[in-house]
Amino acid sequence: MVAEHAVNGERARTTHVVVAGPSSQVTLPGVMTAEVVGLLAPFAKVTTIAVDSTKDFASGLHRAPALAGAYQRSHHVVNSLRAPLVARHRRAAMRPHFGERTSMAVALAWPGLDNAWIGDFVRLARESRTPSVVLVVTHPNSPSHVAALAREVSDCDVVLVGDIMEASLLAATLGTTRPIIEVQRALSLNGRAQARPIQTVSTFLQRDDVESLQSVLRAFDATPEGWIDGRQLRVVMRYHGSEPEHLVRQSFHGAHVELIGETLDESELAELAQSSSAFAIGDPEIDSRVFSQAMNQGIGTAVLSDGVPLLSTNYVGAVLGNVTRPASIHVAVAHTLRMADLRFPGPQDWREVAQRLDSICQGRLESPLNDSDSDSAYR
Repeated sequence: MVAEHAVNGERARTTHVVVAGPSSQVTLPGVMTAEVVGLLAPFAKVTTIAVDSTKDFASGLHRAPALAGAYQRSHHVVNSLRAPLVARHRRAAMRPHFGERTSMAVALAWPGLDNAWIGDFVRLARESRTPSVVLVVTHPNSPSHVAALAREVSDCDVVLVGDIMEASLLAATLGTTRPIIEVQRALSLNGRAQARPIQTVSTFLQRDDVESLQSVLRAFDATPEGWIDGRQLRVVMRYHGSEPEHLVRQSFHGAHVELIGETLDESELAELAQSSSAFAIGDPEIDSRVFSQAMNQGIGTAVLSDGVPLLSTNYVGAVLGNVTRPASIHVAVAHTLRMADLRFPGPQDWREVAQRLDSICQGRLESPLNDSDSDSAYR
């Protein structure tokens, strides 16, 4: 955030923000909601409202939780409640959290989920004269939901959209009387969609980490034989001796495993990333250049560790697998492959969202962008 920590601490005691959206931090929609809460918590007291559309809100990553959700933010005060499924009960449950001391209301809209609750959320904010913001995520696997969403956001103050085409469609649908509509890259998951005949998982292990290599190979061997022709495991690990090569030859799917025993320079690493469907990184350090490359290119990444490594807390494209348990590695890699066509936003993209939400919270609704920048803002 722009403000210093001391100032943020003082503001957090007087600023109240209500955030509503999917809640489960084992699913990507819930992780993105948690990311928004994490952006706001340094300068505001946050109340979260979970609006999961079904009782099965915890389905998803199971044995491979999102890395961002594994970090503890115990030094922030966040109050949470679960909204009822019935609309009128949900309105009644949300209403007490809007009042004169509420500085901003934020809702996260996810394509493919029921977003009908957003209209009530926005109207409650307007009744209490609270500035409201709707964050609209753009997802390549879901049809555009902007037309259906237009009636839900028509009364809000600011809409942040991940994709310029959807922002244009929303502006055209709402007409001249509409909220401020802006494009924020952190809300877009578009950009990596490519038809790959073979899905390649590039796995990076520490030097001579034979135990982790064994776990990774066992996890890969669990791939069904009917799928293996469409999968490849690429392992990058510096090593001495012949044991790693022997382990690869002895593995069930060894013919689909490539072992690279040399250090890659930045250009080689970038090229490898572009040809990969997913990354897996064993025990990355805080300054891991491989994890930095994953964030730069928005690649879904399985972080393999027996704990929670200190990495960027602002990358929603990483899941956590236990490097000592092949079953956990298998689940983590499987989830990253299911997200192979998504390009995840990086920390800088989230910082831009944080700055914009901070400005709205302070009462500056108008976009800081130039009026002539039609690619970024609509008035």
